[in-house]
Amino acid sequence: MTARTAKSKSAAKKTQAAQADVHALYERAVQDPGSDVKFFNRIYKKLRGHDPVSLREDFCGTAVLCAEWVKSGADRTALGVDLSQETINWGLEHRIVPAGRNVASRVSLLCADVREVKKPKVDIACALNFSYYCFKRRDELLDYFRAVHAGLAKDGLFFLDLLGGTEAIVEGSTDNDHGDFIYRWEQARFDALTHDFLCHIHFLFPDGSKLLEAFTYDWRLWMAPELRDLLLEAGFSKVHAYWEKTNAEGEGTGVFYEPDYVENQEIWWTYLAAER
Repeated sequence: MTARTAKSKSAAKKTQAAQADVHALYERAVQDPGSDVKFFNRIYKKLRGHDPVSLREDFCGTAVLCAEWVKSGADRTALGVDLSQETINWGLEHRIVPAGRNVASRVSLLCADVREVKKPKVDIACALNFSYYCFKRRDELLDYFRAVHAGLAKDGLFFLDLLGGTEAIVEGSTDNDHGDFIYRWEQARFDALTHDFLCHIHFLFPDGSKLLEAFTYDWRLWMAPELRDLLLEAGFSKVHAYWEKTNAEGEGTGVFYEPDYVENQEIWWTYLAAER
């Protein structure tokens, strides 16, 4: 290695992109576990009349939601399931263990296929950030929903989020500025015949460095009526669709309600809740 090459490599290592942690960036850009916990608790209590205790987070990634759930109640427990042991290990090191012994003792993380885990029975199961879109075929998604149903307590609820709107089916990208980095969501390809779509997450930094395709998703964009039909076929008794209220400026308020009718928008995101 020449001195010039070594110097160039040393300089490259000092870029913001080279020093960034993609898991921490993802959490900041995509997740809001505190809001999810509040929403789950409010809807569960409204439908069931008492507070939920146990949570299962499918496709848990770093398990930051599991940690937040357990922190929200002294008797609460959480199970996180994900296929990536590397990501689970990161979550243990950076989110679960640092939360303290009391929290860590009530969180279990399992590297497994979410379709194979049906115990222990939990009050709430969830699949967020459109993670279940990885199941492209109807039979695959139905198998997953049946597994979730089997893993719920008798009064359990299953929460999932979904994406839609006219811009959800076109190629393009959107930027969200987080101050010390820009989160770019790119829809690179969409197939109108199958609803297969390829998406990337990029991170851009003030020094000009970039983490391109930090995460890539090869998904199928499932529609709300399809999901409702599959959940009912899987054995769920009722499916609720929620919509976020907006203020005078059209911004989301964090308050969700069950609408009778929703006019389509350029882009939208919301929750479904299925009763066992």
